Amino acid sequence: MNQPQLKMPFILRRLLSVPLSLRGKLIVGNMLITLLAILGMGYYVYYRAQESNRYLTSRLEQSVTQNEEEQLTAIIEEQSTQLNSFFSSKSRDITQIGANLNNLLSRESLLNNGAYWDASVSLTTLPGGSWDNSNTEPSSIFIPLDVRKLNPSLISQLNTIKLTETIIPPILEANPEIIAIYFGGTSKETIYYPNIDLANIVPPDFDVTQRPWYIAADPSDNPDGKVIWSDPYQDAALHGLVVTTSIPVFDSNNRFRGVAAMDIQLNSITNIISNISIGESGYAILIDRNNKLIAFPPAGYDDFGVTPETLPLGEIIDPAKLPGIPPSFFETLSKISAGESGSTTIKINDIERHIYYRPLPEVGYGLAILVSEIELHADAIIANEELVQQSQNTILTSLILIVAILLTASIASLGMGNALTAPLTSLRQTAEKIAGGNLDARADIHNQDEIGALGRALNTMAAELRKSFVSLEQGVAERTYELEISRTQSERRAGELQSISEISKVITGEQKLNVLLPLIANLVSDRLGFYHTGIFLIDESGKYVVLQAASSEGGKIMLARGHKLETGESGIIGQVAKFSAPRILLNVGPDTVFFNNPDLPDTRSEMALPLTARNKIIGILDLQTTKPGAFTDAELNTMSILADQIAIAIENARLFQQTQQALTEAESLYRQNIQESWEEFSRSEAAIGYRQTLTSGEKLVNPIDTDEIRQVMNRGNSLVSNASETHQEASIVIPIKLRGQVIGALKVNAPEQDRTWTSDEVNLAETISERLSLSIENARLIQESQRHAFKEQTISEVTGKISASINLKNVLQTAVEELGRAMPGSEVIIEFEQKNGKVD
Repeated sequence: MNQPQLKMPFILRRLLSVPLSLRGKLIVGNMLITLLAILGMGYYVYYRAQESNRYLTSRLEQSVTQNEEEQLTAIIEEQSTQLNSFFSSKSRDITQIGANLNNLLSRESLLNNGAYWDASVSLTTLPGGSWDNSNTEPSSIFIPLDVRKLNPSLISQLNTIKLTETIIPPILEANPEIIAIYFGGTSKETIYYPNIDLANIVPPDFDVTQRPWYIAADPSDNPDGKVIWSDPYQDAALHGLVVTTSIPVFDSNNRFRGVAAMDIQLNSITNIISNISIGESGYAILIDRNNKLIAFPPAGYDDFGVTPETLPLGEIIDPAKLPGIPPSFFETLSKISAGESGSTTIKINDIERHIYYRPLPEVGYGLAILVSEIELHADAIIANEELVQQSQNTILTSLILIVAILLTASIASLGMGNALTAPLTSLRQTAEKIAGGNLDARADIHNQDEIGALGRALNTMAAELRKSFVSLEQGVAERTYELEISRTQSERRAGELQSISEISKVITGEQKLNVLLPLIANLVSDRLGFYHTGIFLIDESGKYVVLQAASSEGGKIMLARGHKLETGESGIIGQVAKFSAPRILLNVGPDTVFFNNPDLPDTRSEMALPLTARNKIIGILDLQTTKPGAFTDAELNTMSILADQIAIAIENARLFQQTQQALTEAESLYRQNIQESWEEFSRSEAAIGYRQTLTSGEKLVNPIDTDEIRQVMNRGNSLVSNASETHQEASIVIPIKLRGQVIGALKVNAPEQDRTWTSDEVNLAETISERLSLSIENARLIQESQRHAFKEQTISEVTGKISASINLKNVLQTAVEELGRAMPGSEVIIEFEQKNGKVD
């Protein structure tokens, strides 16, 4: 009996091959085992230390980063709250000023007597025609030249509003950032604090009601009477960046009397933003709802590589002026200007920067803080370096312990080697005798340990060695025969798979089913050497399988007479079609009856495989050969691969035909829809074209009917006519096509006697015609959408008003009135059905 061979590890084999004594090898082996154990344990300890280090580093980085982010969030929350409070206070100030004006105008009849100040006495006319007051008064008054005479109503309003001199000057003194407070009335009068001699600054025809801050606060644009904030702008009086807030003013009768406004200098805001410092390089910026830059510190200019001259305050941040800034920054600016809160990370000058942003809801501004990622994670980096240093110290200590353990193991291995090598000498001598051909030599070893077992094994080996020589040659011969059979089968299967691959490449390129099926049948027979290859497809009813292609002459005869078999009833084909499982016939035993086919008399073996696509059988692949017993289970598996490829190709061809048919039908319907839409559009439009000459242009109400236009409209091709004796003028007529449908014509005339059109001119006219078709189609679609939208809006408004009524009479009355208003000139009658003289 042969003993199993022990496979030694590679390192142990290499050790035993070293020219050392057995004692030396045992010592080295023991030391090697000890070293491997130590290295394994050391690697585990090192791995766990590194894992712990990475975990602690990750947790530390997360903790530090979270702490830094919380600090930055707190800073931006505090700063945004502070800035928002500043603008909220100004909103309250202008609201209070508006309330004071409302109160004064509500008591106008009591306060307009001129006891404090009389406009009829204190106002004078300037040479330019405008009205002015004394420069010694607290406020300036300006009335434009188109007010020729002060009417009693205007005098009464001015006398009343002049009383604000006891209210507004203290506000200006308490708020140095407020440049001016003023009131613009509906009669175009202006009262301005402080007195800057306004009448000699503005033009005589200056109309305060046309100023942006007045229009924005006017109840027609501001029905809720809210505080309005203007866009920031550079003040002409060198006050820097300024923003105006305004509010409408009403009297006790809720009659609009004018707008109160206040100019606020933003220098204090820019100073606050510039003083926001986060670490060494962090800074803040402030933008308005239109991406205008309000505050940008020097650190920001340095970071973005621009200067205040290139990117001044008060202007929209233009990406063209910041070519090195990534698009993600401008996307973030859009979120900030839209009033969103959040944070993101962008790269500026190869430095990752975190951006935290918050809105100032009071004024619609956005505050953003930028800080570098390195600075944000500085504490985490320092802590990580400390952890790395501690890890290195631990590794050094472990190495010292490993060296000490190795020295101890070396001493122990030396003693063990001396004790074990003595019995092995006897075994070596016996083995040398056996190697010399003395198979009767035996080892005299009586130990009960592994060495004793080795001696007994050596003796057994010598006894069995003779038997091995006898059976060795017989075993080698049998194994060689088996390997040859396996190699032949493998080569045959590889050839079949190669042929299947080549067939698949060919048939996947064909998309016509009537060409694909004969191609498959011929390729399979030619490449795989079958006597007959037939392809059956299941008909739509699922009752029959119909022969669609065949490679043999007999198969073509069957194909010509429309050969088909009933599913589940007729032979191997019907059985495979019914049960969707492949089957093999080998012309032996009970299968012999199936080979009685006069059209295919030479068949001796047959294989039928189902063609399955998307878990549904669509046909049968029939393979026949003249060799008896030619098909095996291995070939069945190989041919199943071919059947799957054929099924996929057939299904793809079917899907392609269905797709082509659906596409043709969709294109036809789309062209019909375009034609009907344009016919309806032409009937509903008053103007059906446009004529442009060298001197004028006009709309066309009646169609232009010429031979050239009719020819182009009918044929759909361009017509080019050059000037000649038969043509008085040269012309180009181009059809206007919309996705292949002619919807009009473009005609170009040239009155020159000898004009000949160039190909560039014809190409230009055709290109313009193509663009024109898309443009007028878009215009038609927009006009049609607008009509539908107006119709839906009218229906919604009428329905809403009807639904607002709660009794029958009001509902009917509202319905009649709204229908009459929606359809002017129509008589609307609502009458219920009457039965037996009574209203139902």
